[in-house]
Amino acid sequence: MNNSKSIFITGAAGGMGRSTAKLFLDKNWFVGCYDNNKENLLELEGELGNENIIYEVLDVTNKENFQECVNNFSSKSGGKLDILFNNAGITQGGFFDEIPYETHMEIININIIGVINGIYSASNLLKNTSNSLCITTSSSSGIMGMEMIASYSASKHAVKGLTESLSSEFQRFNSRAADILPGVIDTPMISQEIRENLPKDGIWRLISSDEIAKTVWNAYNSDKIHWYVPKELEDLEKEVAKNPLNAREILKTSGPLSND
Repeated sequence: MNNSKSIFITGAAGGMGRSTAKLFLDKNWFVGCYDNNKENLLELEGELGNENIIYEVLDVTNKENFQECVNNFSSKSGGKLDILFNNAGITQGGFFDEIPYETHMEIININIIGVINGIYSASNLLKNTSNSLCITTSSSSGIMGMEMIASYSASKHAVKGLTESLSSEFQRFNSRAADILPGVIDTPMISQEIRENLPKDGIWRLISSDEIAKTVWNAYNSDKIHWYVPKELEDLEKEVAKNPLNAREILKTSGPLSND
């Protein structure tokens, strides 16, 4: 049985999940790495080794598969789970009506149903671990819906609402819920076209995925619900609350997907 603190990470084989796995392993946590990309998991295993860490292929949309992975994790973590990091997600850019229906459903199934599957499957472990944290990757598009990523934005608004509800519900068993609302993070999801048009500084600057890993770490030691990366995104949240039409125009002219 492993007596270390433990973290279960979906989407662990790349980007933000990969950085988080590295950080928590360095801090001597027991790390569960889960991803649907077996090749990338094997590459991660080659980099991080097999001490205090496990790797499994996981399709987050498959509830039975998720429960099986949680059970395997539990058998190695002593029935404890300090952090569940629901990080797996996908997006697809384009006008809503021009994106295939099947793609919309895939985004919803991974970004929302996958998160619900994870939380539901791991809830008993979270209950069994004092001061546990369920943290999920939302998005800056969960602050204000952005054009060209409508279903993705909708999925991240759902994540944010779910987090707020669970942050209250989970108090009854001394657990917490939080989310991360990243801006433009340096991951494979950011296309070369977007990269070439990003500003060098400001709210839509490209940020290392290591900053997300640090945010997960900080969130474990806090009761804060929403984590904005960069912090200036909270100003957008305030503008949306005050004047959503103005916030929409700001995004159209200066957002990460704007043409200006």
